[in-house]
Amino acid sequence: MKKLVLLMAILTLFFTTASIASAHPGRLDSNGGHNCSDKSKAKGLCSGYHYHNGNGGNNAGSSSGGQSYATPAPKATVAPVLTKVAVYLNDVKQNYTPSAYMKNGTTLVPMKAIFESLGATVSYDNATKKVTATKDSKKIVIGVGNKTAYVDTNGSASTITLSHPAEIYQGTTMVPLRFVSQALGANVTFDEAALVVYISTK
Repeated sequence: MKKLVLLMAILTLFFTTASIASAHPGRLDSNGGHNCSDKSKAKGLCSGYHYHNGNGGNNAGSSSGGQSYATPAPKATVAPVLTKVAVYLNDVKQNYTPSAYMKNGTTLVPMKAIFESLGATVSYDNATKKVTATKDSKKIVIGVGNKTAYVDTNGSASTITLSHPAEIYQGTTMVPLRFVSQALGANVTFDEAALVVYISTK
């Protein structure tokens, strides 16, 4: 009787092991899982790719069609370094807030403050994000984020291409230094070694 019980226990263990081996053939991949065999799918033991290490795809990602896909980590955006630049208008140092600065090799200056110092009237349309400057018979319009300014002089239209798009910094529209010369005819020089801008109307 004992031998019969022992024999039945051995047979039960054998068939259980064979069933597991049939359902999970082969080695696990680097994620700790693998695809089921056709036999195990037919027996309803599993339906496709699955895990054995308990991770269950806990590494970032989502599951689609039984497969696990890793989601790449977002790359950090490095803010550009801004180097402050001093501004002199007709040999008088100006105190602008914010001050002029260098960004990616381009010197940007506060448009409204400088244009008004040069006798222009400046307005900003928040709805269209456009700045309009008027001086005598000249009207200049530039949009934030654009590299093209539109100029109307006595009904004659032209454009000015900027080396860097106009941008908003601390609530102020900043434009490339050269644009001051191109738009209003002022003499502009930049001492890169001393980080000083000189603007002259004389």
